[in-house]
Amino acid sequence: MPRLKSLLAALLLALGFAFTTPAAAQAETPAMRAALADVRAMVESAPGDTGLVVAVTSRERLLMVATHGYADIARRQPVTAETRFAIGSISKSFNAIVMMQLADEGRFDPDAPIARYLPDFHPRSRFPAITGHALLTHTAGLPNYLTHVASMRFLIAALDDFEPRYAPGAHFWYSNSGYQLLGYAAEKIDQRPFPLILQQRVFDRLGMTASAPQIDGRLRGQIATSYDRTPQGGFVEAPWFDYLASDGAIVSNAADMSAYARMLLARGDTPSGRLISARAFDRFVTPARDNYGYGVDVQDGGRVIAHGGAIAGFRAYLSAHLADGFGVVLLANGPLDRALRDRIIARLVQASGGKPAPAAAPPALRTEAADFVGQFSGPKGEVLRFATDAKGGLMLSEGGAALPLTRLGDQSWGLYVTPRGPRAFTFFRDDKGVVTDIVEGATGYVAKGAARPVEAPAAYHALVGHYRMHGEEGPDLHILVRNGRLMMAYADGDATPLEADGARFRMASPAHAPEWLAFDTMIDGQAQRLLLTGVPAYRVDLP
Repeated sequence: MPRLKSLLAALLLALGFAFTTPAAAQAETPAMRAALADVRAMVESAPGDTGLVVAVTSRERLLMVATHGYADIARRQPVTAETRFAIGSISKSFNAIVMMQLADEGRFDPDAPIARYLPDFHPRSRFPAITGHALLTHTAGLPNYLTHVASMRFLIAALDDFEPRYAPGAHFWYSNSGYQLLGYAAEKIDQRPFPLILQQRVFDRLGMTASAPQIDGRLRGQIATSYDRTPQGGFVEAPWFDYLASDGAIVSNAADMSAYARMLLARGDTPSGRLISARAFDRFVTPARDNYGYGVDVQDGGRVIAHGGAIAGFRAYLSAHLADGFGVVLLANGPLDRALRDRIIARLVQASGGKPAPAAAPPALRTEAADFVGQFSGPKGEVLRFATDAKGGLMLSEGGAALPLTRLGDQSWGLYVTPRGPRAFTFFRDDKGVVTDIVEGATGYVAKGAARPVEAPAAYHALVGHYRMHGEEGPDLHILVRNGRLMMAYADGDATPLEADGARFRMASPAHAPEWLAFDTMIDGQAQRLLLTGVPAYRVDLP
């Protein structure tokens, strides 16, 4: 009879029902019901056509799924509660769960050198050996992402040429490469492909029947179409690519991810027994550096664990509120509005009787053309004048002509002009959104009244330009000089100052960043290749 009762309870949970418990009753309070209605309204009124699914679960059952937008914009196919999305780096916590299962079985020691399980992994290092713990907590000092060998076992050999800048555990540096290594270590230990390990050890145990452990051609047309934002504010389909590595290859939906969240809320327990031991879960949620545990961000003193994910245009977020007893899943096939995410979570925390919501994040910087109007002076007294045209667009006044500018990026404004181009301008702003200076390649211009910018060293002129990596994920890189200092910027990212480090360059901040840059192959006085931590990118004559 006890066995029959447990089976009945598991069946009811799988169908979305639950026996009434104090925690379940808390989830059904008028305050929580009102909060769920508010969340639904927030989601359904979200702007834009890209898809968004938000699920809220208690410790016992799925409470709500709200949807917005389209799974396929061109076909006007609406998102539903069953729509599947790639979850990107939320996959890391699944990877960590697998490693802790192996630890429970005595087959994996997080404190042992990872080379015990990957004998072909031997980077050059003067420091103690990299452990599984260091990989799980992003403190191994490995590079973030080697795009040319991502999702390829050759990564193990590619890291032979890498030399960490610091001892394991000394600093935090987010590393997809490290989590890929963990997946290969799990394969060596369990003698199976990682997708099969994940399927049998986690998905099957949690009843995650809609989830897939890897992204491949079999999923084409079976999951949402994902989108990247265009410079003009619209959307284009993101490139499809297969992905197999354990740092970010999972596809799932709202119900399955809610089942996973319930396991987290139960601290590793499930209706059919523990997925990992209580001791393993405690280690899983114990932060090392920068409040990061094993594949999860540990927030509010351990009351909340969370993680975001992004891959191929998809965005996702998982937040498990261990103390307040609810979990939130957000899945999107385009941009995920952080302000909306925070409002949803804050409303649920308020309804659960948790701590008051933190102050709202500052609003995003405006990007209207009028914000960039003004006169700017160069190191030799050169002048650039920007104004708006009759339609509200931005233009450059030069030589008696008004040249229209087209926006290229989201974070800063990368712009090009024709017909006297292509020329690219990057606008830098202060915390209040006021433009302080502009960079065009190696030349800087400052706002009226500011001190003249420092001229770029002659050697930097050969390095400035646009570099492109091969492969579906890129990324594109821009090298520029701001106030005499060499800088690197991703296509839609902020510019990062660089420091000379012998024949190479490194990021100026944080000083411990393991990434490095080198330039070579001079043709007509310009470097034609950039190596970012060994990954080649090639100059392209585009702004």
